[in-house]
Amino acid sequence: MTALLLAAALAAAPVPQVGVALVIERPTQGPVVAVLGDITVSSEVVGDVVALGGDVELAAGAVVRGDVVALGGSAFGAGTATGRVVGLGSLGFGARGHETRPAGSVAWGMGLLRIGLWVIVGSLLVLLAPQAVRCAGEQVVRQLWQTPVIGVLGLLVWVVTVVFALGVTATPLGAGCLLLAVALLLLAKIVGVVGAAWVLGRAAVPALPAAWRGELPRTGLATLVLAALSTIPIFGSALWLVVNVLGVGAVVGALLHRLPLARPLPRLAAR
Repeated sequence: MTALLLAAALAAAPVPQVGVALVIERPTQGPVVAVLGDITVSSEVVGDVVALGGDVELAAGAVVRGDVVALGGSAFGAGTATGRVVGLGSLGFGARGHETRPAGSVAWGMGLLRIGLWVIVGSLLVLLAPQAVRCAGEQVVRQLWQTPVIGVLGLLVWVVTVVFALGVTATPLGAGCLLLAVALLLLAKIVGVVGAAWVLGRAAVPALPAAWRGELPRTGLATLVLAALSTIPIFGSALWLVVNVLGVGAVVGALLHRLPLARPLPRLAAR
């Protein structure tokens, strides 16, 4: 009887919407899902809270009776959850967990750390997987205007895959599919962003000193510039979103370009 009364008192789960921020201010039945939007919880949620491409804030008084997952964002705040609290940030270096947003000098330090990590990862990619970086960069040069469209379509396919995986996440197949989807997106994103930096570095060769014209230093410098610009309020977020979409499109487009079906069929020799 108590369970029935509790269920009757809960608000229905909000319909997932794209690009809309959700605010949960009354007891709500989960799951609560936002796509490319943030979620703020200040009450009780019976079920999971999932943000695909956004942050989850557990305000004071929030109680989530399930998991809290932010794919492409962070999970933070003073609220509590009975399940896992995981934030897979936009940088793509593992889970950041249940955290509070830094401010002041700490925020500057985190920004510098983020820039440094991108420069290190970009340099390592150029050293260890130069062909992957070049393929992504050449895709941007080859199809500059089509690549962002490919990136948007690729991200939509990824979102559909993740939503499907969340629906069956209680099974080993669903959990494995979710982890694979996240890993592939992060890999494509990192390679694509470095590929975009590779294009920017190559375009800047005439203006660089001779010592900086090599593939490694010019790509590292361009990665540093992109990561630094991304820390600028408002402008940086918009720029970083465009670079990420372009990067994902570059990787997906390069893979499609290498498929046998994407190549013209050889003409049959005349008998």
